[in-house]
Amino acid sequence: MEALNERTVQDYLRRKGLSPLLGEGAWQAEPITEGNVNLLFRVKNPATGRSVVVKQALPYAWRYPDFKMPTDRLKVEYAVLKVAGEHAPEQVPKVHFFDENDAVIVMEDLARHREMRAALREGVRFPRAAEHLGRYMARTLFYTSDLYLPSGEKKAWAAELVNPVLRKVQEDLVFTQPYKPHPNNRYSRPLEPIVQEIYADDALRAEVHELKERYMTQAQALIHNDLHTGSILASEDETKVVDPEFAFFGPMGHDLGTYLGNLALAYAAYEAHAPNEEEKRAFRAWLLESFEETWRVFEREFLSAWERDANPEEWYSDRYRERYLKRLLKDAAGFGAAEMFRRLIGMAHVSDFWSIEDEAERAAAESLGLDIARRWIRSWRGLETIEELAGLVREGRVLL
Repeated sequence: MEALNERTVQDYLRRKGLSPLLGEGAWQAEPITEGNVNLLFRVKNPATGRSVVVKQALPYAWRYPDFKMPTDRLKVEYAVLKVAGEHAPEQVPKVHFFDENDAVIVMEDLARHREMRAALREGVRFPRAAEHLGRYMARTLFYTSDLYLPSGEKKAWAAELVNPVLRKVQEDLVFTQPYKPHPNNRYSRPLEPIVQEIYADDALRAEVHELKERYMTQAQALIHNDLHTGSILASEDETKVVDPEFAFFGPMGHDLGTYLGNLALAYAAYEAHAPNEEEKRAFRAWLLESFEETWRVFEREFLSAWERDANPEEWYSDRYRERYLKRLLKDAAGFGAAEMFRRLIGMAHVSDFWSIEDEAERAAAESLGLDIARRWIRSWRGLETIEELAGLVREGRVLL
């Protein structure tokens, strides 16, 4: 199937018998260009006010045509949306249609929401995001883990959703390339001395390699594997997680750390985005409140699911349950640090920072992010509480 465009996407929906989703009349289609990987279109009917989003996977990243990718990534995305729709339906878009052969998925249009990353740059607060995302992670992770699934079922599912190509992308971009000179790495010029320190820091690299091994070998649960603020659409009352095409059975702490690490990035970037010092302090205080509350909700929901639905014949140690949650927090800090490093000095940069036009201001904010990341990677093994992790964000310093 050829790449869809504004005209052919409408023909596709009609051909697949999906006209009832929009109703009769003249439709309109427009590309949605926020992503780097897939083609996205919003198709709407002005007469009925209905709309859908159509996502197509190409055998390459559309923004980077030389970056080859498997089209079956949408099969993975569909599987994740199905399981999330069962256990956390309020936090994912509704799926209307999926065709594996065409690599096309048709979903609920979330135009009423904003991309969380873009909104945070403007100091927008989402009062229910911590509740929603803590619950989403707790339920999707617990109910796809060995704590809940029968052993054979979980292993068969993990073998089916291996996702080797996109896992390799993350292995390279998150855990390998940012810690040594590599042609894919990009960073603001004033950061050069800090970057050279990171390249020379083998103790830091050893910690990242520890996390890389866990990422490659621990099949704890079905993780989103790219749960950053750009994969979250939110409003004052709703929070939706999208784009789980990188998913596979991996370490739970990766999802937790990726999200918390991106909140820390938003904290650092607000060094340049804040309109004044008073607003900077107030918004950062809210960010860290949401940061801590996300973990508390996650912990409460995860333990509740464990007490209610874990197999008591296999998982009956209260002490182990406490140890398990503490290990997840430690892992979250480590994986969160790796996420920050890759966003600041690796290949996949984020608009939190590249939207800052002045290079000196941008680099100053980025240096704060790097200082937080280094504090996290040095401390992750010894962390005991979410308050300690948030405290490391508060202790971060602008290095330029």
